[in-house]
Amino acid sequence: MSKKLISIVVPNYNEVGTLDELYERTTKVMQTLTKYDYEIVFFDDGSKDGSKEKIEELCKKDDHIKAVFYSKNFGYAKGTFYCFQQAKGDCAVILHADLQNPPEEIPRLVEKWETGAQIVLGIKNQSRENKFVYFMRTLFYWMINNVFGVKMIPHATEFELFDKSFIDVLKRINTNEPFLRGLIYEYGTSYEQVYYTQEKRKKGKSKFTLSKYYDFAVCGIVNASKVLPRRVIWVSVIAMVLTILELFFSCIPSVWGTSFHGAIGHILIRLIFIFMGLLTLMVSFCAEHLISIPRNNGEKPIIIEEKRINY
Repeated sequence: MSKKLISIVVPNYNEVGTLDELYERTTKVMQTLTKYDYEIVFFDDGSKDGSKEKIEELCKKDDHIKAVFYSKNFGYAKGTFYCFQQAKGDCAVILHADLQNPPEEIPRLVEKWETGAQIVLGIKNQSRENKFVYFMRTLFYWMINNVFGVKMIPHATEFELFDKSFIDVLKRINTNEPFLRGLIYEYGTSYEQVYYTQEKRKKGKSKFTLSKYYDFAVCGIVNASKVLPRRVIWVSVIAMVLTILELFFSCIPSVWGTSFHGAIGHILIRLIFIFMGLLTLMVSFCAEHLISIPRNNGEKPIIIEEKRINY
């Protein structure tokens, strides 16, 4: 009887400094899982730092190592989604090349999968990253869940395992602006969670700039929110009611000759500004959604490959 195959998919962009360590640690872990065959597939997103040469070296060194080189840099969201679409194993685990997510946690993901979970999510309940960045992530998750209605588990990272049945679903999805975390909740059937501590980046600098964080957040909101237009209506109604109330209390002195309106008026004016600001934000996201419709045409290829090794 043949062993089950576990695909470890590794998105990489300019992380040459960690590739040797990633290979050694991941190989050591996978060799302990003697019940399974494994492959480690590097997906290089147009690196310019020598990553390509290092990956080719690893492919020559070990038949378990495979590689897919993109023709240029296509970005984090597309590259990560494409990794899973190309996975051939009975399950696939994503492991980012910066080594913030430890390969030593893979057996725990596999254990949950073997109990019947279609999707196993790695959730960082602790992180060694900058505390302000961690706080901003927490705020983002609160907003995206409570304001924009996008279902996401706080601090669930893209360190996760997908069963082949879910990978087959991803292969049938045609999109040029994939939001993987939204697709997990839209199409997944059974979930488990593994909590872990996220490490600091081993070497180099994060490739996620502020603008890329913004792009990631906007992509999630415009592609995964089901309730945004309705909430725009509700916020508009609340802003209108507050405006009417403020106008009413502003008229009280001229009618009854009282200064009672003062504090109430100040509060209402500030609430109006808050809700109008929130309304503007929501309308902006609706506009982003309309703009993204032609860009999201699934007839276009999501990734153009340069070559493959050991396939």
